[in-house]
Amino acid sequence: MTSKATVLVILHDIDGNLNEMAMPLADAGLMIDTWDVVHDHDNRPKLDELDKYAGVISLGAQAGVLEEAENEWMSHERKIMQWCLETETPLLGLCFGSQLLASAAGARVYVADKGEFGWTKLNLTEDAKSDPVIGVLKPNANAFHYHYDTFELPENAVLLAETDGMNEAYRVGRNAWATQFHPEVGLSAQLSWLSSYRRSFEKRGINVDEQIKQSHENAKSYRQQAWDLSAAFAEQVLKNQR
Repeated sequence: MTSKATVLVILHDIDGNLNEMAMPLADAGLMIDTWDVVHDHDNRPKLDELDKYAGVISLGAQAGVLEEAENEWMSHERKIMQWCLETETPLLGLCFGSQLLASAAGARVYVADKGEFGWTKLNLTEDAKSDPVIGVLKPNANAFHYHYDTFELPENAVLLAETDGMNEAYRVGRNAWATQFHPEVGLSAQLSWLSSYRRSFEKRGINVDEQIKQSHENAKSYRQQAWDLSAAFAEQVLKNQR
């Protein structure tokens, strides 16, 4: 029997898992191998054995790229991303993952003048229409955020979505994608974040009760969006194996 292709999922925080995007990967026949960078240091992926992975997904993190010196795991993850770029192994970076990918591809990451917290709308670019992953998003797609930092677009990247001038989605090369927003975070996780980090939201003038309302209103469509994105990425992973 042929073994299933495996996707490495890099987890940085206990409340920042793959959520809604896990099941479409499994439905596509992919295995998911999770590396918790904080709690599973002894089992971090070996750089000389990365070819056992058919794809990589990097999730959100409370730590930022500018704090790499204080987080030893980040340099290791950077090398994994650089391997993906060199070998054209499908890679998907979400929030922190999008920032580290931008940095790994040579772009500047910096503290945003104004971060994004809660719900916004995306402006898809013309290039997004033909993109095999981000192209599944609908015009004015909803996006759920929680980030302080942002990044410049890498030289060889294609911008696929933005919001008020902030980069929201892009592709580097042929097989690396990233979203600054959190497509994976479903209703349960959103409500948990809005409760756990209520003070942080309110400090930035965010009406948490309104965000909770929007989370309920967007729940089904946002879940479908997560499934569509995950399925599209899974297809690229499998396509790259053929």
